[in-house]
Amino acid sequence: MRIHRFHQLDVFTTTPLAGNPLAVFPDARGMDAATMQALAREMNLSETTFVLPSETATRRVRFFTPAAEIPLAGHPTIGTWWLLAELGLIPDLPALGPARVTQETGRGVLPVDLELKDGRPVTVEMTQATPEWGAVVTDRAALARALGGGADLLADGPAPQVVSTALPQLMVPVRARAALRDLPSGGTGGGLAAALRALGTDCAMLYAAGDAADPTAHCRMFAPGLGVPEDPATGSAAGALGAYLVRHRVAVPRNGVVRLSFEQGVDIGRPSRIAVQVRCDAAGDITEVRVGGAAVRVITGDVTL
Repeated sequence: MRIHRFHQLDVFTTTPLAGNPLAVFPDARGMDAATMQALAREMNLSETTFVLPSETATRRVRFFTPAAEIPLAGHPTIGTWWLLAELGLIPDLPALGPARVTQETGRGVLPVDLELKDGRPVTVEMTQATPEWGAVVTDRAALARALGGGADLLADGPAPQVVSTALPQLMVPVRARAALRDLPSGGTGGGLAAALRALGTDCAMLYAAGDAADPTAHCRMFAPGLGVPEDPATGSAAGALGAYLVRHRVAVPRNGVVRLSFEQGVDIGRPSRIAVQVRCDAAGDITEVRVGGAAVRVITGDVTL
């Protein structure tokens, strides 16, 4: 028998039992993919990560939902590297200031930036893939029905569109915070899942504009086709939303950078805060998308196999 240590963290928060929970196996050597998948089912969280040595990066990280392996995810990246830094498992980190590591993922080798104080992580920021632009929704009324709302649910302005900076996800502007709050988790369930699959995605990132100061937007993410009626904090969707807002000039760069703050999870009792940076070149084209936040460790345990 082998004993595998795991840790559970809440990500995009500094408050235990808020944010988005994540399980991390910081030393997954000796595990095959079937074992990782079975452990992800056992953890029964939206994602579980498994950390391995890498010949091309600081570490290799594999991401699993209870149903399948996925190439990359946001809150699991933040939580995994927060944990590795907190446990002292990353060599040569400074006690104070910034540090960069790299992770080998299903979307290639990508950088992760940490800010440390007294040898402990303060924030972790991931660089996501260059935005890819997918299907645009033309039938707003049908989408509103699938989301469980009325014909006036969607906001005027940019059309809902599938965007990917890690995974393809549908960006959906909602007319008001109250309308966003009143939607049922997961929309219409199977009806929404079918509508999303027809667009080439399983995820809908809904947002309503926030106050002029903070946050930039209030968000909810539905993925009923993945068995996740509502996700409390979605880093991959936050990055895609930042890119979408910049592309449609809802958010305008200053000195080549747009800084955004998204609130998510409030309506299901797990408030989260996600920071996004979108960098642009002189022509206004997006060159980099970063997503960051904090985490807190809440559980440590062992699995005996």
